[in-house]
Amino acid sequence: MVDSIPSAPAPAEDAPPSESPLRAQQDAAGVVWTEVAGRRVARHYGDQAGEYAAVRRAAGMAERGDRARIRMFGKDPVKMIHGLVTNDLLKAVPGQGVYAAMLTPKGRTVAELRIFRRELPTGVEVLIELPREALAGTREHLRKFVPPMFAKWADATDGLTQLGVFGPQAREIVGRVLGIDPPRGEDAHAETALGGAPVMVAATRYVGLEDGFDLFVAADAAPALWAALAEAGARPVGLGAIETLRIEAGRPRYGADLTEDVIPTEAFEEAGLMERAISFGKGCYTGQEVIVRIAHRGHVNKHLRGLLLGDAPAPAPGTRLINPETGKDAGWLTSVAFSPMLGQTVALGYVRREVEPGATVRVGTAEGTAATVARLPFERAG
Repeated sequence: MVDSIPSAPAPAEDAPPSESPLRAQQDAAGVVWTEVAGRRVARHYGDQAGEYAAVRRAAGMAERGDRARIRMFGKDPVKMIHGLVTNDLLKAVPGQGVYAAMLTPKGRTVAELRIFRRELPTGVEVLIELPREALAGTREHLRKFVPPMFAKWADATDGLTQLGVFGPQAREIVGRVLGIDPPRGEDAHAETALGGAPVMVAATRYVGLEDGFDLFVAADAAPALWAALAEAGARPVGLGAIETLRIEAGRPRYGADLTEDVIPTEAFEEAGLMERAISFGKGCYTGQEVIVRIAHRGHVNKHLRGLLLGDAPAPAPGTRLINPETGKDAGWLTSVAFSPMLGQTVALGYVRREVEPGATVRVGTAEGTAATVARLPFERAG
């Protein structure tokens, strides 16, 4: 299981972490808490291995306190966010969200985002969903680049709760609870309701091949949705199991594998996310020049890869990798977990492009643990 869950400092010095609107139900389920970027988040519910197995074999549900949400509205919110991200929201068909990166002018990563255009009774709105660690930088970016006369935005993280439901039974459970055929295809979304409370359902492959859905509902309606999903058979799961599944799926996450030190193509290319995340046909956006220049050059200097470490203890994220053939630095680790699927310690990390999958690198020092470089996502042997 995941050995470390990166967390960012609280937003204000000595400020207590914010709480989940589902705390009473989570406490009753035996939750053990951790903290992510100033928010108390369920780490596990006393049986992390069982939670992992529930997602692999049936269905698990997680209160995504590790995620944040922003509403954008006003005169032209779609056009405003479109000009700030790597993907093409203007060409997305109704009901299809987009995944994208938000960049600095130098092409460095501010955030990874999912962006949903919503047709609501109050007008067109854009819902932006992102890692909580990226919230502060994204807010600052929007303050700098979004003119209020064209669009306004508001942090909806506390007012809008996000529940993830993952696993082979997720579609049946979500469909039965909400009375809909859940959307198909990653980032597709639909509007529905539970007991009169609006719910937006978005398809996700965050934990890999299993069906997955993110349900967005007002915080005061979240307890009823949690109870209905639990009654239908979804087991509460914590961030530890979710992170292990994410790492096995080879999905980069801002705050771990995506940071301001990384150009997103370095993460997206080998993880199979280029087509999902970057449009090379859209008009200008902040940071585009760097992305286009790299595309014309034909390669990046490093790729996000998998590392197989056998029964070695989990090294810390940030540990350097050494090429044993040259003795030179070959990259670094970003996310580490014990993989039940593979029966060994695995990691994501950046590896120099000349070090091909199948090669061996050393962890930490030239005499450190041997790790085999692997393509993503990780695949079960045989």
